[in-house]
Amino acid sequence: MDDEELINTLDASKDTSEAVNQRMAQSKVTAEEIDRTRELYRPVAKRGSVLYFVIASLANIDPMYQYSLEFFIKLFKLRLEKAPNPPELEERLRSLVEDITQSFYINICRGLFEKDKLLFSYLIAANIKLEAKEINIREWNFFTRGPTGEI
Repeated sequence: MDDEELINTLDASKDTSEAVNQRMAQSKVTAEEIDRTRELYRPVAKRGSVLYFVIASLANIDPMYQYSLEFFIKLFKLRLEKAPNPPELEERLRSLVEDITQSFYINICRGLFEKDKLLFSYLIAANIKLEAKEINIREWNFFTRGPTGEI
């Protein structure tokens, strides 16, 4: 009688183990799919990163220009929700990048002195080009920092 109970318990454990293994395999497939999808949105994340560091650098122009990471994240999430949502992924990504860039520009410009708005525009444009490797970093350093003795 004890052997029968032990056999039943082992069978139940075996069934449970198989179910857990199936779920783990399924969760692995799901995690890989999530990773692939997340990678598709990398251009949006890169643009967000560029904008954040440009906005953070505004404090070097005037100490009054200090924006919190919390403010940035809140605005970023809002734009992700409110941006147009075309059915095609490429269009969606392009739409998100454009909407985020434009919204951050408009929102930050509200708090800038008129004399600093053009500089802010330039910093955004230049940093977007730097991130896209469309500006040679050596030339950029030369024009922003001056000659360093290297030829």
